[in-house]
Amino acid sequence: MGVQAHRQRERQFETRAGWSMAVVAREPMDVVAGAVAPCDLVPREAKLALVEAFGTEAVVAYRYDVRERERRAAGGMPPLTRPDVLNLLMALPLDAPVPASSLSERERRVLRVSPKGAVVRGNGLVTRRASQPVHIDMAFVPGRSWESAMEKAERFTPFCSRTVVVDGVLRRKVDAVMRADFYGIGLLTVQGDRVEVLVPPRPFVRRRHTVSGWKFLEDVHRQLP
Repeated sequence: MGVQAHRQRERQFETRAGWSMAVVAREPMDVVAGAVAPCDLVPREAKLALVEAFGTEAVVAYRYDVRERERRAAGGMPPLTRPDVLNLLMALPLDAPVPASSLSERERRVLRVSPKGAVVRGNGLVTRRASQPVHIDMAFVPGRSWESAMEKAERFTPFCSRTVVVDGVLRRKVDAVMRADFYGIGLLTVQGDRVEVLVPPRPFVRRRHTVSGWKFLEDVHRQLP
């Protein structure tokens, strides 16, 4: 189900008496925005957006790299989606020209299919211009079942901090808290206007830069407003 369809859906429940009752599901953005507002979980300048990643929907707290965003917009540069192109860019220093002759034959082939604006070529030199366009501070996964939400949140482990936001009563609270604490996943509950931080999210530590990490940022970036 797409993001727009998700925003419009209704859940239909059939009662034992045979009556049909429509209950409108709370929107993920509403749940997360209400939970984040009174908490100090992300930088104040971070914005929220509902995105699709790794086969699930999540609300990400993000901050643009303004310089890179403006550079891409000015040059009409498309998103970087090819892993081989990202791998080449990671091997090149940013804004520092290198001799094209220093590239392998494979790298030169990849260079020829690199999107406009990613690199500049001339006078026998290659200069990387592209950098990561956005920083993700947190991925929030809302849901009524903490087990399902936590399983989805774990998919973001290599890329950013994660937090599960349970909308409603938390079942098996002790189990939920133990699992969240073990995996470093934040655990929040929201009941009406009341927000409780049961487990704070573990800060994300980037141990190394990877192609999959950069591609994650590109996939999220192209969904942002």
